[in-house]
Amino acid sequence: MDLNRIPSILLQTFLTVAEAGQISEAARRLHLSQPAVTGHIRRLEANLETTLFIRSANGVSLTERGAHLRERVQDVFAELEQILRELDRTREVSGTLTLAASTTVARYFVPRIFIRFHHYHPAAALHLIVGNTEEVLDHLRDQRVGLGLVEGHQRSPGVRLEQFMPDEIVPVCAPRIPDPKLRRAIEGLKSVRDLEALPLIWRESGSGTRTMVESVLKDSGVNSRKLDQRFELGSSEAIKSLVIGGLGVGFFSCWDIQQEIAMGLVRQIKVPGLRIQRMFSWALSSGELGGLSGDFYQFANSIRSELSAVSVRPLMMCCSGCSGFRESGDDSPSAFWRICLRGRDGLGNPWGPPSSRLPEL
Repeated sequence: MDLNRIPSILLQTFLTVAEAGQISEAARRLHLSQPAVTGHIRRLEANLETTLFIRSANGVSLTERGAHLRERVQDVFAELEQILRELDRTREVSGTLTLAASTTVARYFVPRIFIRFHHYHPAAALHLIVGNTEEVLDHLRDQRVGLGLVEGHQRSPGVRLEQFMPDEIVPVCAPRIPDPKLRRAIEGLKSVRDLEALPLIWRESGSGTRTMVESVLKDSGVNSRKLDQRFELGSSEAIKSLVIGGLGVGFFSCWDIQQEIAMGLVRQIKVPGLRIQRMFSWALSSGELGGLSGDFYQFANSIRSELSAVSVRPLMMCCSGCSGFRESGDDSPSAFWRICLRGRDGLGNPWGPPSSRLPEL
């Protein structure tokens, strides 16, 4: 068969119609007229000398041969996309990447991504500006940077936000509380509203973590005016010190508290009815993102599934001789962070997805 008779536009139309199940919806997605889409399908069927779709009043469905073709074409397109990404990664890139990121993202995501990026583009340099979420968004609005990574926001005037990576915020306290009254209060938590009686250790206003926690507590019926506001610190590390010292309860990203949980310095508090989930998001200024920032943005998105694999790897139990395990049946995202002190997962493998071609995350 002469492959020149089957241009890629026919195959792209075929895949879109197969996914949409209707010619009209496929035409909308492809920005084509319905007759044009119908013409593409008829031409493809004629070239292949087979029927690919069964037409009905409710739309179209694949024949057996059509389903087989879709599977194979999807594999071919996926392989082609991978080849193009690899070619793009070998393209010479130089200059300084200027990026603004909120505290948790700057500490745990940006270095891992940039190490991988630098592997392909050794001439690239990095200027990382770290602040809380509001400070990062201000950098974008003032056009001091063109790309940022922030925590928890769904919208922000003057800045375009795109979801990047899921996260969960968990409350923690010291494993042994010296104050018996505080210890009993934590052990006796029956609802989210019981947090009103506890000393909570907060990040500063403008912090993405604080904003998200306050929002979820309010939605859960907590009276913000009754919350203990005595402790407010400008860094996660300072909050950890107070929590470890037994002064109160802190809220942390799973990324930020994984090591302390694994080492037994803090323990997660189970609060019935409380689940604080959020997204880390790209913050982009208006207009097209190009240059080194655009290259880094595209590269980070291309390895997002590998980063997710690290963050959600279920650890049913840890390797021999370590207490860092997750309880059977505990499938919350926060449970996935209880990594073993030896840096190994529940199968005894080094933590994180291995790769023979790339430096580990």
